[in-house]
Amino acid sequence: MSNSQPATGVGNAAATPSSHKSVWLALVATTLGGVLEWYDLILYGLFAVTLSHLFFPVSSAAGSLLLSLGSFGVAFVARPVGAAWLGSYADRKGRRHGLVLSSVLMTIGTGILAVLPSYSHIGLLAPCAVILSRLLQGFAAGGEFGGAATMLAERSQKWRGVYSSLQWSAGGVAVTLASGIAWCVHQAFTDAQITAWAWRLPFALGMVLGPLTTWLRLLSDESPEFIGQQTNHHPLKEIIQKEPYRLLLAMGLVSAGASGSYLNIYMPTLARTELHVGQAASFMGTLVSGALTIILPPLFAVLGDKINRRRMMAVMAVLGGVMAWPLFKFLVAYPSGAHLVLVQAFLVTTLYCGYYASVPALFAELFLPRNRTTAIALSYALGQLLFGGFTPMVLSWLISRFHDKTIPGLYLLFAVMLSLVCLALSQKVVARASVSSKKGV
Repeated sequence: MSNSQPATGVGNAAATPSSHKSVWLALVATTLGGVLEWYDLILYGLFAVTLSHLFFPVSSAAGSLLLSLGSFGVAFVARPVGAAWLGSYADRKGRRHGLVLSSVLMTIGTGILAVLPSYSHIGLLAPCAVILSRLLQGFAAGGEFGGAATMLAERSQKWRGVYSSLQWSAGGVAVTLASGIAWCVHQAFTDAQITAWAWRLPFALGMVLGPLTTWLRLLSDESPEFIGQQTNHHPLKEIIQKEPYRLLLAMGLVSAGASGSYLNIYMPTLARTELHVGQAASFMGTLVSGALTIILPPLFAVLGDKINRRRMMAVMAVLGGVMAWPLFKFLVAYPSGAHLVLVQAFLVTTLYCGYYASVPALFAELFLPRNRTTAIALSYALGQLLFGGFTPMVLSWLISRFHDKTIPGLYLLFAVMLSLVCLALSQKVVARASVSSKKGV
């Protein structure tokens, strides 16, 4: 695979060193988009019960909830399409251009849901519009992760793990912000007021974050590793023809973190519907875990940059996977808000902060700069489709089918085992990618 400039992991001759100001602007603009993406996704999960009554009214509450959670997952069907198109666009036109476009599309999707009339006002148009909104958000999010992970990872080879882990800290900000606002809404308003109009307030905030993110991204500069790259090529075609094995490995690497993070989003619904924990208390675990994911990912990523990254990831994944089922057994036996916080905090620390924090850096080492955005975006989107977005609906169905509230722990263990296999197999692939980068192929 030839390039007009060598595709090294440290930039190329055409790239010029960025000033500290431009680096910080790029970091803020990139991570703020992650806040917007996760904020919108998490809000939908946190208000899934309310939205099920407003937009998916059927004869049973369980059926309405399944439809609501299903529409939450339908966004992940659009993610691979967005990853392929927006990722390819970013590899040809620039990381910054791709990120600007994804933030604009995400804002439009959020705006649709914020102002949408309910089923009682416009009938079947309401659930159809919800699905349209979710598809648009999914398309935008599909390109967002790949573009952001690439932009952050390419800012510094020495601190690649730390910079790319900031995307997960952005997710922590989003979790904390979304769950905190949801908690405040449930404290400030009655259930009737929330159902009538107050649920829209948190979504309206997303419409403010969107334009701010787009503006900052327009001000930021381009990734130094992209400058000088050949752009008259077809990234998606090259990846499918020449890198399918790397793509499959990357999808498997996503499974543990995706399952863990979306289980965390599902936990308030599980606490309310199955464990009968109060509404306000059901959000506390998500709020605490969100605070942890702001602070811990860069700290774990520093360890990954300084020691063996894969070894650290393996240790944290094993801890989370092995303890998942016993923790759910404990939670089901002794349901309470405090125990919910304990379980979510442990799983988030091990699987999201300890394991997932270094995944973007590993992705950057797995794929060459030429098609890096497309490859990262597509592998992440497909992994999220298989192990992320439909996790709440699948878990809800499994619990209903087998009448076992500890099933989330077993589900998580399966995902961790798959990630560990892919982590072991990735070592040789990364070594070959490093050799290819040095040769400029």
